[in-house]
Amino acid sequence: MSMYLKHFTVVGDDTSQWNNDYKKWEEEEEGEGKAPEVAVKVESAARRPTFRDIMKRLFQSHKFQIVVVCLVILDAVLVLGELLLDLKIIHPDKEEVAPRVLHYLSLSILSLFLVEVSFKLFAYRLEFFHHKFEVLDALVVVVSFILDIVVLFKEHQFEALGLLILLRLWRVARIINGIILSMKTRSEQQISKLKQANLQLSVKVQQLESSCAEKETEIERLNSLLKQHGLLSQSK
Repeated sequence: MSMYLKHFTVVGDDTSQWNNDYKKWEEEEEGEGKAPEVAVKVESAARRPTFRDIMKRLFQSHKFQIVVVCLVILDAVLVLGELLLDLKIIHPDKEEVAPRVLHYLSLSILSLFLVEVSFKLFAYRLEFFHHKFEVLDALVVVVSFILDIVVLFKEHQFEALGLLILLRLWRVARIINGIILSMKTRSEQQISKLKQANLQLSVKVQQLESSCAEKETEIERLNSLLKQHGLLSQSK
């Protein structure tokens, strides 16, 4: 499954990390017979996270992806409502307030998406352009915003609501794919942490076994001394 999903990357994803983890786990399993060594990482002085770091964490969070999907679905529903009103399937009011309200709400959501794209460009800079689906997603947002503005001022001369719906639905598919990748990455990180914890526990068990063996040797030595001095029977 990962060999197909790795091609659908978003900003913040490390596509090589999955393969590295798998190779690392295989090496760990092969070396289980040997005494594992626990690498002690000496971290440099913790620096305060910058605004870019905070933005990256936000964009990579699962909750943020869920919020974006909900907004995209809501935006698609608003555009669909506009289309139904435009085709007279749902009859609007005499003053046609409902279509304009739906359109302004959709435009507001698109404005939020433009802000999101702007902050992603600021946070990831050139890395943003290494992910094709992120670039395509940004183009969809910009094109949708431009079409919404055109429809707003030239409603009868330019009909593009059907195209707008298709663009919104494409965003839903792309973002759901991003959530799947995010969940997959999180699960792999948890597995990696569990394997590291298992290694540390294995080392601790070996240390305790070694300590027990040393104590048993010491007890046997003391018993031997007691027997030599004839004190073992007296102590009993």
